Amino acid sequence: MLRLIFSVIIVNGLIAIGLVNAEDLKKNHDLLETITSNQQTSQTVVYEVQIGDTLGKLAQNYGTTIDLIKKRNNLKSDVIQVGQQLSIWTGKFNIFVSKSKNILVLKNNNENVKTYTVSTGKDTSVTPVGEFTIVSKLVNPVWFNKGVTVPAGSPTNALGTRWLGFNLPSYGIHGTIEPKTIGSYETAGCVRMRNEDVEELYSLIPVGTKVVIVE
Repeated sequence: MLRLIFSVIIVNGLIAIGLVNAEDLKKNHDLLETITSNQQTSQTVVYEVQIGDTLGKLAQNYGTTIDLIKKRNNLKSDVIQVGQQLSIWTGKFNIFVSKSKNILVLKNNNENVKTYTVSTGKDTSVTPVGEFTIVSKLVNPVWFNKGVTVPAGSPTNALGTRWLGFNLPSYGIHGTIEPKTIGSYETAGCVRMRNEDVEELYSLIPVGTKVVIVE
């Protein structure tokens, strides 16, 4: 039997209430749990650490992130030992952003993993439409704003705690210092997320991830 649950989203101060298929929500949650746990699937490999290996090298070879390898294997540091068995996720992530709905959907091989509420451009034309690629990732980014350098961690640094830069200069996905604005049309063109959401996304997607933005 199909079960529907209420979904409540606040956008520009307006409350939107809709019905969401509970089975879909559970499926997405289960997939994210599979990705971040040490469960073995057709999209994982078990790799034995060789001499000269590092987490960075393995992440690059398998198209994943250091953070995800560490999470799947419950590693507390970046140190790995020769002969150690590591479970590595090999699925390919991509991102879909809808400007009209202000949502970002993380996909794995085109299967929905998680949907996040985001903010996009205050003017409909400022957030670009098309296909882009993540070419840079920064933790606690410095914000270069109209000739002013705003340091990481500053209460006026609008980029928040993470930056995922597109192959279109000055555009990307980032955190925020104004979480109450998430879900509204507020940005100068970038895709803005809650810090906790962009930190989760940052930990999962590698450089090279494709991003599609539609109206």
